[in-house]
Amino acid sequence: MAKPKGKGQSRASQPFSDSVGKYLADSRDFATGFLFILPLLVGYEVGLIVLRPGVGNWAHGVVRMVFRGLGPAQPFVFAGLVALLAVLALRRAERMRVDAELYGLMLLESLVYACALGLVCGFAARRLLPMAITASGRTIACQVLLSVGAGLYEEVLFRVVLLGFIYYGLRLWTALAPGWVAAISIVASSLAFAACHHIGACGDPLEPGLIMYRFGMGVLFAAIYIYRGLGIVVYTHALYDVLVTLSRP
Repeated sequence: MAKPKGKGQSRASQPFSDSVGKYLADSRDFATGFLFILPLLVGYEVGLIVLRPGVGNWAHGVVRMVFRGLGPAQPFVFAGLVALLAVLALRRAERMRVDAELYGLMLLESLVYACALGLVCGFAARRLLPMAITASGRTIACQVLLSVGAGLYEEVLFRVVLLGFIYYGLRLWTALAPGWVAAISIVASSLAFAACHHIGACGDPLEPGLIMYRFGMGVLFAAIYIYRGLGIVVYTHALYDVLVTLSRP
């Protein structure tokens, strides 16, 4: 009879297939993903205060609009909500500790995806995003900070909120097959993701190739979110944007 694995048994001592399966399940868990992105969230918010880049990520502004009516209490309510979610996530994960091994593997996986996206999409980005490689007048630290904010808040807004709302709305209010519901949710949220980069005075030009590029990136991020979860897609997006920022001449 096989000896049951103890709760504290390390992944290294488990059979390889069991270790991989456990990692894929644990890393995809929403609570684990939230704890994984928490340092990015705190670092971005603190960075905005310290570096004062003069502009924040627009997706960040959309998410924070919910708290705008609270006036001076806004930052305290937001911080309290984040702290409450962190406590709930820790309880959901059933461990009041940081699993360094798990998060290290998740960071490595995200970096692999980000590098792959950079290799595959780098040529298209250089051809279709001429405005991205011109000098912005901001320091490298500010540009990296805004790249992190884009990866964080755009994924929360378009994948967690919008894609999730469309998916569960269609499941609830229509009789469409699950496959069609997923496809419509991915396409609609990715179109919104692409379109919102062209809104406002600082938006990119309405060029078909540029819109299709952003739409394709939205589809890829949606796939990563669905199959690999919140933490992986946020870090993939953030690391990809940071790599693009640091590769600018």
